[in-house]
Amino acid sequence: MSNKEILTLLRAGALEQAEKEYTRQGLDRDTSSEDMMALGGRILKARALEHSGSERVRLALQAAEKYAAAHARFGGTFSGINTASLYLVGGEIEQARSTALSVQNVLQSNSPKPGADAYYNMATAAEACLILGEHARAEQILADAIPLDPHNYDAHASTIRQFEMILAATRQPHDWLNPFRPPKSLHFAGHLFGLKDGRNPLDSTAIYGLEKAVDDMLEGDRFGAAFGALAAGSDIIIAERLLEHGIELHAVQPCPDALFGDISLSPFGSDWQARFDVCINKAASVRFVSHDTTVCDDLTTAFASETAMGLAVLRADMLATTAEQLLVWDRKPTTGPSGTARDARLWRAAGRHSHIVPFPFERTAVAKTTIADPKNNRSLKAMIFADVKGFGQLSELQVPLFVEHVLAPLADVCGAADTSLSHSNTWGDGLFLVFDSVAAAAATAVNLQAAFQNIDLPATGLPNNLALRVGGHYGPVHSLNDPVLGQTGIFGREVTVAARIEPITAPGSIFVSEPFACALALADQFNFRCEPITAESIEGGGATLFALRRTHLASTKTDHP
Repeated sequence: MSNKEILTLLRAGALEQAEKEYTRQGLDRDTSSEDMMALGGRILKARALEHSGSERVRLALQAAEKYAAAHARFGGTFSGINTASLYLVGGEIEQARSTALSVQNVLQSNSPKPGADAYYNMATAAEACLILGEHARAEQILADAIPLDPHNYDAHASTIRQFEMILAATRQPHDWLNPFRPPKSLHFAGHLFGLKDGRNPLDSTAIYGLEKAVDDMLEGDRFGAAFGALAAGSDIIIAERLLEHGIELHAVQPCPDALFGDISLSPFGSDWQARFDVCINKAASVRFVSHDTTVCDDLTTAFASETAMGLAVLRADMLATTAEQLLVWDRKPTTGPSGTARDARLWRAAGRHSHIVPFPFERTAVAKTTIADPKNNRSLKAMIFADVKGFGQLSELQVPLFVEHVLAPLADVCGAADTSLSHSNTWGDGLFLVFDSVAAAAATAVNLQAAFQNIDLPATGLPNNLALRVGGHYGPVHSLNDPVLGQTGIFGREVTVAARIEPITAPGSIFVSEPFACALALADQFNFRCEPITAESIEGGGATLFALRRTHLASTKTDHP
């Protein structure tokens, strides 16, 4: 396995597997380049940041030693500033400051290229000042750095996270970082309404009032991207205002355009289709949570809303900023399976902030039509497929050992899953698990990986190159009687999508689909992290995948203000 392949494991969240391969292949003794020598530090740093307390300190010091060796040999600022910051996290203040001073000396002789190089040079200088306790100077240098590469939000977010790590280690406030964060993300939704011949008609004065209220809200803060569906009425009005303000529009549609138009556009007035077409053509991205042309019901609408909300949260998390919500809503609570009230309830349950624009009309009871599943046997489920890479190469004598020492501990994890585990199946080394709760599915997935990592494979007589792969997906499925097994089974297109993720998962890691990551981000923002990864495309589509890991930070993590 090459350095590149180990980096792939690292980026895929397979930290233990990456560290195992890094040591097994003797790469910890490779001194040919700064990047190679720093690789062990990168692995240990990633592990440290998933913990708090004494475990973070222990791992941070181990990472600092790896970076320090690279810095001593090559004198690079990348290895140097990481050495300093990780010594600081590990409580070695003098070593941290001594290294930060040496980094400052190197930076003074640099001649960076305009753009990203210039930004990183100044951001590193600001970090060195922060480590040295020169907070005011660090703030000023960071303020000067941002305009050097103003739209490189990924780089800004990386700097913010590094500064947060240092400030947390020194128990200093981090509110002063807020002006440097990338623009916020937004989820939007609102009530359907029509013009003249549609339901819930609004006159021009009421519509102008809605537009003005949305404009005022958008002008009061910095938003970079917004996620939501584009139904007639409030949705499209918000989308139009977003585009007018130069904010990226990401449409998350419950079904294909033709069916969506029949249900959520044309019944509410003749001009909504044209306005929809303008918005959809200007959108930065368009997603369809279902490609089915026969069913678009409350379940599909709810699925699209959860995905849109989750996308806003994931983007904010990726950019070290905040996700907020904008609703045009009459504030009437409902218990329906979809709708603006449900969106408000889910968002607030996650502890996030909503901006409410009052809907200026007494709505009729029936807001829209749907094309529903006549069998009414569908529900949203989280699915896990898992198998062990290398199982096919086992000898006949090793198969019983595998069942006893590998499959049995994995079965124990499944047995300990909470009551939301509604269906399970197995074949050879394969597992198929279905959950009512995406958080329970995520917990079981990470517990399966932990159980596998704890197995001493050579001691059991099994090869050390075995590795567990876990794939997860979330979506609407059918619960039907399986005529072969004589029990309830899980069927549908989303099961096929779930099954296609596991074979392309990096060994030792957990890959989940975008809908899974979105639902998890909305349901549990503290215990798990989902990071987008580069992976092979799922057969039949190039869907985005995410690496899932537990963070161990539930008691300390807070959302950005």
